[in-house]
Amino acid sequence: MRMWTVIIIQILCCLLMAGQALSAEDWYWKGDGQVLLKNYSDNAQAESLYGVGVFLSADYLERSGLAVGYNYNHTNYKSGLVNMPYAIDENLLFLSGRVNYYPDYLPGRLGLRLDGYIGNDEIFSRTTTTAPGSPMGGGSTQQITKVNDKFMVVNPVVSFLNYSKTCYVGLGYAYSSYHSNDTGIDDVDIRQWSPALGFGFNRSYDWLQIRAYLISRSNSNRSGGNDATSALEAKWTHWFSADGLLDLDNIRLAILAGESIYAVDSDAYSLSNIPDVKTGMVSVGAEWKLNEGLNVLFQGGYEAYEDLLLNERYNSTYIYFYVSRNL
Repeated sequence: MRMWTVIIIQILCCLLMAGQALSAEDWYWKGDGQVLLKNYSDNAQAESLYGVGVFLSADYLERSGLAVGYNYNHTNYKSGLVNMPYAIDENLLFLSGRVNYYPDYLPGRLGLRLDGYIGNDEIFSRTTTTAPGSPMGGGSTQQITKVNDKFMVVNPVVSFLNYSKTCYVGLGYAYSSYHSNDTGIDDVDIRQWSPALGFGFNRSYDWLQIRAYLISRSNSNRSGGNDATSALEAKWTHWFSADGLLDLDNIRLAILAGESIYAVDSDAYSLSNIPDVKTGMVSVGAEWKLNEGLNVLFQGGYEAYEDLLLNERYNSTYIYFYVSRNL
């Protein structure tokens, strides 16, 4: 807690000083919107998911910045399930603050960032009850029950980027806490370390980043299995010149191998909230810069999971659309 307090104080002080010393013209504002469509295969329960999100960020040159966002996800479950969820509504609020230092003893930029997430999952289920003395289940009724899972995530990140932007070193730590208003036996706390290395090459037209996810959790009642998982993720981005193919600005490829659960992605500002182990992922994306202030991104991906409680393997495919505009 002491480390988080120091980082928070540093970020707030730097942002306050910047806001007092600089005029409004020195800040750059950007608005983002996203849509996610996902379909599950070979899953005995989940069927599909759709989500929407909006973000607003403000940056002072490359020295400091703030970001705030809201995301809503709705998961549909298969019809006909009894005493099982049929839908989950997730609401997520996001807040981020960051400052950059340029010390003389380092050949680049030292970055401090603190991300915070707070939200809830409303889990809707159909519960069947049978009246006492009813023969063979006669007189049974169904009622809708709702369980409200609340969660909170704190994610500080320390990073270094050299002046030529060809070498990046980062270390993130995430503490996640999930609490249910049901029995409480499924409450779980997760700790994640995520070191990362990035390299620019090919005259800065290409970028390769490798990140490890080292995750441990305090309670495996939600998912079973081991209390610790590890995974390795590689992301490659290639930028095109002005006359690139199909007027593309860049293309992206990401691959994840290993096992991760309740992972926090500090690059995408996203959480993996399902209590199943992700055993693999591959995604491809393409981004267009329509003008100086408007970018759009299309991305598709495949994910593999394992439900340890049901001893079931399944997968999902998704389509993601993102638009960003300077304000």
